Amino acid sequence: MRTVNTSSPVCLIRPPAVETFRFSSLSITPPLGLAYIAGAVEAAGHTVEIVDAVTAAPTKHTRYFRGYLVGSSFDEIADRVPADAKAVGITVVFTHEWPAIVRLVEAIKARYPDVPVILGGEHVSSMPEFCLLTSQADALVMGEGEETVIELLDAIDEGRPFADILGVAYRERTGDGTDGVVVNPRRERRLAIDDIARPAWHLIDLDTYHEHRWMGGMYSSTKSVPILATRGCPYQCTYCSAPNMWTPRWIPRDPKKVVDEIEHYIERFGARNFPFQDLTAIIKREWVVEFCEELLARGLDITWQMPTGTRSEAIDPEVAQLLKKTNMISMAYAPESGSETTRQLIKKKMKTDRMLESMRAAVDAELNVMVFMVIGFPHDTDEHLRENLTFLEQIAEVGINDAAVGFYMALPGTQIFDSLYDSGQITLDREYFRHILSSTSLWATSTYSGLSRPKLTYWKFRMLRHFYRQPRQLVHSTSLFTTVMQALKSLRGDQQDETKLQSAFRNGVVSALDTLRTKPTRGWMSRRRERRFFDDWDAIYRDIRANNLACGAALPGPADTTELHKRNVTKLIKGVHGTKRRIPVSVAVTPEPSPTPAATPPPVPDRREPEPV
Repeated sequence: MRTVNTSSPVCLIRPPAVETFRFSSLSITPPLGLAYIAGAVEAAGHTVEIVDAVTAAPTKHTRYFRGYLVGSSFDEIADRVPADAKAVGITVVFTHEWPAIVRLVEAIKARYPDVPVILGGEHVSSMPEFCLLTSQADALVMGEGEETVIELLDAIDEGRPFADILGVAYRERTGDGTDGVVVNPRRERRLAIDDIARPAWHLIDLDTYHEHRWMGGMYSSTKSVPILATRGCPYQCTYCSAPNMWTPRWIPRDPKKVVDEIEHYIERFGARNFPFQDLTAIIKREWVVEFCEELLARGLDITWQMPTGTRSEAIDPEVAQLLKKTNMISMAYAPESGSETTRQLIKKKMKTDRMLESMRAAVDAELNVMVFMVIGFPHDTDEHLRENLTFLEQIAEVGINDAAVGFYMALPGTQIFDSLYDSGQITLDREYFRHILSSTSLWATSTYSGLSRPKLTYWKFRMLRHFYRQPRQLVHSTSLFTTVMQALKSLRGDQQDETKLQSAFRNGVVSALDTLRTKPTRGWMSRRRERRFFDDWDAIYRDIRANNLACGAALPGPADTTELHKRNVTKLIKGVHGTKRRIPVSVAVTPEPSPTPAATPPPVPDRREPEPV
């Protein structure tokens, strides 16, 4: 029988958001993952309090190691943690957030050294040992978190060890000098996802997100609430961390229950716009047809979007017309490249002819459509990038509204990252974490290909110019000049954007001005400490990598990334997810003095053979 301590709350934290100068329609978003965890914890009988650093101080900007942080300072967040909290949970979705999370945990531990700090999210799922050894966090939740975090909180309430909890990594303190970091095997994916409690949006200030246009897609003048209609992705793209986070499995919800949730948000919050934050929302044609027909049957006056990219196979003329009838105002395709060779090498299983057919159906239905492209993959050459020009001409002729070109970033938990790291092309230092923030910049700040940064920047501008100079009838654009004039409209008033280019242009102007204002100000730490902050991280991760290779929790990546498409990621995932492992800890890293009182410093791994578990 479960014992739940309801007198002490669980404090969940949305940390400051990271912003930098970027030219992208994507923006800060309400914390969907944290809201799901809050809903599950509440449903399990615990009291939940959320500290949202972004909505608490939406206009406060603090200089970061690149760009700036939006929201409350670390000390202000720690001050808002309830004194009687039984645990503190922090969401860590993005790799570029990690340095800030280290400082935030430090501030919390300085005030409440005995309160367990638990981290969860995609980044910590990709680098569990690293996250425990470079921070003072006590435990991590890896992968899908609802069931795991409830079992972890039950163990805290009952004083039980974490050794048998699937999906958890934790700091093991033995008291005899043999402390270690333990990573347990992962929990199996949950199949009955309709039974998961709804996100606890009632604990989050959605009005502030709306007022600042932070909703993750094309700006809508009506209040937005994010939706997750499916979980996971069945594909194995070599640059993507989704296979490690979710396994290559796509699980849809009951379409009617998704519409029930939308209807609930209309009644509860007055929401009318719903960005779907699914990894790959449309895979099965039958699912999206049933969903659209349910929206029409209920006569809901809403708009909805798919800003993160979708597959092309399920969208034909009938489906496209249904999307239009249900007021789906913006969607994106993510082929990543116009080169068939590149798509084969990164395991992006899309064929150009089928994709163009799908796009044509979407445009004929007058849907607002964007295409995402990425350049700078390790194998990329001028020849591969030149193939994009023909593809951009084709999609402009079809009538695609917008195209975005980003730079490749080497995300942990991906096959390409492992190959680059094992071959000595990645060092986990300040520059590595900076490059993660540069994928949507106008110019390249790093390169893992044979092409220089100036050459990649040249190709980005050439591709964008080549696309936007083409006539695009749906948005009444006949040239590059009319495209620029349309983008400038986004700076006038609060009207709803008509294209994603308008959202990107506005975001670019705002982030550029905020970056310039923040640059000379006092930052997240002194510049002297910042220069030394990352010094030990690569050595720590190199020990972890060697440990995991030795115990079978990882496979060495080939030096030639063009070999990766021949590998099935399932074997790799079985090793990573199925192996319990431990790294001994014997040496403590003493943090430099900070404004907060000193707390127990994080340990680093002992350079010995891995211990069997």
